[in-house]
Amino acid sequence: MDNNKAINIKQRRGLRKKLVIIIVGLIIAALAGICTWQFLEMRNLRNPENTAAQAKADAAELKNEVAKLMQLPDEDATIATVQDAQKLSGQEFFKDAKNGDKVLIFTQAKRAVIYRPSENKIVNAGPVVINSASSTARQDQNSK
Repeated sequence: MDNNKAINIKQRRGLRKKLVIIIVGLIIAALAGICTWQFLEMRNLRNPENTAAQAKADAAELKNEVAKLMQLPDEDATIATVQDAQKLSGQEFFKDAKNGDKVLIFTQAKRAVIYRPSENKIVNAGPVVINSASSTARQDQNSK
């Protein structure tokens, strides 16, 4: 009987070793997979073609969300995010803007919209004044 107990104990220890090796192997494989995935994601983020395409897709998605709330011009929007609303508080257009709000600027239609994604609401909309006086002044100076 003592011989059978000794064999059982050795078998259990052998099973435990195998189980530990399998678990460690699975953990290593999972970590390797995660690291590979992260590496590929970072490489894609650094690729300018991917970031430009992603930015365009994000802008189109944002425009579609805002278009559900109001009629928008039929052109691509330039998107900006309000980073520091206090700096903009002196401008009437941005008086109700908060950090994180998105500004959609339609240059051809000369319109801008402030959209708050967190509340899915339009904060403000109005005309855009595109100041080309500085570029005209530079051209005048260059021609002299």
